[in-house]
Amino acid sequence: MGEREMKKHVILAIVVLAGATVVIAGCTSSSNPSPSPVASTASTSTASTSTASQNPIAIQNYAFSPSTLTIRKGANVTWKNDDSVQHMVVSDSAAFSSPLLNTGDTYTFQFNSTGTYPYHCSIHTYMKGTITVV
Repeated sequence: MGEREMKKHVILAIVVLAGATVVIAGCTSSSNPSPSPVASTASTSTASTSTASQNPIAIQNYAFSPSTLTIRKGANVTWKNDDSVQHMVVSDSAAFSSPLLNTGDTYTFQFNSTGTYPYHCSIHTYMKGTITVV
């Protein structure tokens, strides 16, 4: 196994461990709102308010677009990876966590509780966004 392949395996192991930590933390936290996931396959960066049941957020150029989105309680948000690299969408409060998203993959989550949900890409932690549920 070459050095490049070994690095890929190490990075994948780190991502899997980070994801497991987020899932475990989410199971032990009771102070956070409890939205429910809709689908686990895992789509746009300005502020907007939406009453639609589907709200796309694009992951492109290492950013979420829109980065800030306000939706109604019960609405879905769908993130789509339009980058050429993998990403993971993870709530800062462990309310939701996508699987590893390859190019073209989507992740949809239904927000059933009001509140503010900051999130980030667990691979590229400088990528940040916020969903506000009213």
